[in-house]
Amino acid sequence: MSSLPPPLLSAGAGQPSSRSASCFVAKPARGFLVLRIDGYSWTKALPGGERITSDVFTVGGRQWCVDYYPNGADASADESDAIALYLRLVGYQYQQQKERVRAQYKFSLLDLAGNAAYELPAETGTFTLTRPTALLLGQDYGFAVAPISGGQAAAAEDIGRGYAAFITREELERRRDSLLKEDCLAVRCDVGVTEVAPLSVVPKPLMLPPPIMPRHDYGYHYGGYPEFNDDGAPSVWDGSRERKRSHQEPPPDDKEYIRRCLAAKRRGD
Repeated sequence: MSSLPPPLLSAGAGQPSSRSASCFVAKPARGFLVLRIDGYSWTKALPGGERITSDVFTVGGRQWCVDYYPNGADASADESDAIALYLRLVGYQYQQQKERVRAQYKFSLLDLAGNAAYELPAETGTFTLTRPTALLLGQDYGFAVAPISGGQAAAAEDIGRGYAAFITREELERRRDSLLKEDCLAVRCDVGVTEVAPLSVVPKPLMLPPPIMPRHDYGYHYGGYPEFNDDGAPSVWDGSRERKRSHQEPPPDDKEYIRRCLAAKRRGD
């Protein structure tokens, strides 16, 4: 007859227990990128499968990029009657783990005022991040990466999620006055994901506040050094010795931000 195990949960009464708590917060995260192509007409000379890749942008703690294929993503075809747009999940060069992210994305073409002149409904897809290679990371222009093994599944991971025929070239050029004004193609890509972050709920030990020390005002008006706010702007002191922020222009809203990006001086011939 086997003996009963000792009552571990009730043993050691009066001794301190090991305590812990864990909490996570799930919340939506959204962002967008504007990809501007000056000289759209010249991109039509690029072969099929060749892409122009945007800068990396961050949404939900993850890095993304947008690929524009002037003649489609099929490298076996020299040209296509439609442009292709894809969103890709990218990572750091030495990231080893494989990651899957479910995200909502939407592509739209903008006029030079920043308004959506052509768009398709939002889509939801699962993006897979594999260990990047030198061709996948930091390549702004070139051919899409051909998978070494894994067939169509590997190709889908490399190319991301999007549209093999986002808009036909005939439709795009027919609406040149709004979509290709000044030979400029502007693409907006919106991304939404669920971001999960840890939240500390463990009670903090009670700590006494530090003693208040007398302050000496060595303001730069008297030959001292100016103090600065967290954002780098110089702070000023009024007669009541209250710290105030110097005047700063508030950040632009989304529409104004896009308008400035599209109105920026065009470079390159």
